[in-house]
Amino acid sequence: VREAEILVTHVAPVNRAVLDAAPNVKIVGVLRTGTENVNLDLCRERGIAVYNAEGRNSTAVADLVVALMLCEMRNIARAHGALVQGKWVKMFPNIMMNRDMCRCTVGIIGVGKIGTMVAARLKGFGCRILGCDIFLSPEEIEKRGCEPVSKEELLRQSDFITIHMRHEAGQSALIGADELAMMKKNAILVNCARAGLVDTAALVEALRAHRIGGAAIDVFDEEPLSPDSPLLTLDNVTLTPHIAGTTVDAFANSVEIMLRQLSLILAGKNAPNRVV
Repeated sequence: VREAEILVTHVAPVNRAVLDAAPNVKIVGVLRTGTENVNLDLCRERGIAVYNAEGRNSTAVADLVVALMLCEMRNIARAHGALVQGKWVKMFPNIMMNRDMCRCTVGIIGVGKIGTMVAARLKGFGCRILGCDIFLSPEEIEKRGCEPVSKEELLRQSDFITIHMRHEAGQSALIGADELAMMKKNAILVNCARAGLVDTAALVEALRAHRIGGAAIDVFDEEPLSPDSPLLTLDNVTLTPHIAGTTVDAFANSVEIMLRQLSLILAGKNAPNRVV
């Protein structure tokens, strides 16, 4: 990197050692949304601009969110597991919660890019879609395909609740015991965002007591998921190993997004995804 003026990376560290070895660097591009692998403070101190590839896997995440809704409610993974074991199972504990999607209300907490894409996909099912976002006006939430409501109203009315928010270390959970208590008995919680948004212990307790219908989880407090995790003992969860954003297209999108940004910068224009 000694002669480089622009440094583009995926997960490789851009730490003090790298930056000290690259005295000419003016721009760092990260081919992901997260920039944890870059020493942002040092970049800020040295006037180095940092750009990310926000939005690269939005489509992939939105697709999996809807897939997980169907998988948990319709017992897709459980039915497959039973067949593999030689069992022909048609009756599951949640059989009376097995509904047509067009009769379901879906609540989206965080109506940003991914939340908006989830809403667009659910429209095809004919769902009623509620939206809650503290950063958006009710008019903007409506433009993005959702009925604007408070978080409390969303929790009380929704058959499915999906979260699309960021979470910083040290922040309290967005969904804890109080929020779970507000949810319908048949409600299914989907989390493909950040593990810290949901209090895992409170969720396990609510699922074990069947105070809510189920959950579909792609992100965990500790990854890989521990073999002794209580989530693995429940019959009303669908679990995936943090794969929501992982598609071949998501990796291609990263390069395309960064290329567009660098093209704008080299043409003397502003690029949208500047982090520092």
